[in-house]
Amino acid sequence: MSSKRVTPPEPGFLQHREQALHNEALLNGSSLPSDWEVTVRFYATAHWVRAYLKKYLNVSSISSHEEADRLLERAKVQRELRQLFKELRWASEDARYYCVHPSSAQLYRCRQAHNRLRGFFEPKITP
Repeated sequence: MSSKRVTPPEPGFLQHREQALHNEALLNGSSLPSDWEVTVRFYATAHWVRAYLKKYLNVSSISSHEEADRLLERAKVQRELRQLFKELRWASEDARYYCVHPSSAQLYRCRQAHNRLRGFFEPKITP
């Protein structure tokens, strides 16, 4: 095993779209624990966001979620949507790093955020 990481090629907007759909397929008909559901919803949304940014801002790569936040602002995406994306990310980070199991009310809010964000970004990147 190599001691140096070889980074794969940067995905294009269509690959991010496909990954978002792949992640969302995990939510269909399965019963994930709430911490995993929040995480899957965040990463699906992160791929919708990256697909949008790559298509509309023509950026070649996005190095972090924070950079995606800045690019969303540059793309003039509504503040409310940018805030929902941050809140979904924070909920995912809380679940992954702080062992938080979202309550049913928190999970409902995350589902609503994911659905709202997907509803905004997905139509804009459909081939």
